[in-house]
Amino acid sequence: MKKIVIISLLAIITTSWIIFSDFEFGKYDSFEEVVEKGIPYKVKDVLHTENIDGITVVMYTTEPNQDAFPSMNTEALTVAFLEGNDNEGWENIGPNGWSHYDNNNMTVNYENVRKYDNKGNLLKYIPVTFGEIKNASIRRVETKEKNSENFNEVAIIEHNHKRYYFDIGFHKIVRGLSEEGEVIDRQGG
Repeated sequence: MKKIVIISLLAIITTSWIIFSDFEFGKYDSFEEVVEKGIPYKVKDVLHTENIDGITVVMYTTEPNQDAFPSMNTEALTVAFLEGNDNEGWENIGPNGWSHYDNNNMTVNYENVRKYDNKGNLLKYIPVTFGEIKNASIRRVETKEKNSENFNEVAIIEHNHKRYYFDIGFHKIVRGLSEEGEVIDRQGG
């Protein structure tokens, strides 16, 4: 009898916690909710969103936990891969991580998501290259695939007096150019 009472109390406490907390199983009702609750890091600023083949890629900044990263006193730049819509719900399909590189000119970050069916067949592969532009002399950013001959200019995203870039493709070569076309920095590939 004592076991039944304890199990009943645990069930009531667990049910109450689920009902009255922000915890949710699976999907989120809106884009705003999945950004707030479905991304494991506290999103400071959403810098850019782009829908690629039904996946919304969100480039955002986060402030690293000072207990875990005591020497990092700047925000980190990363992306999240979200799938869904406000009618059917949203979910974060990962991966969820970030890296930070110190460079006086610009940073280059690579991230990708792979989505498989229940038999292990690859359904979608979405790679992105992104970063922060730190050198004020860099006025244009160009990227290219390793084996490509030509660079393509990508848009510069300005937010809170900082500049960023975002491009589809993995392990691209990225270069920052002056207004006159002089290469200030070249990374990646």
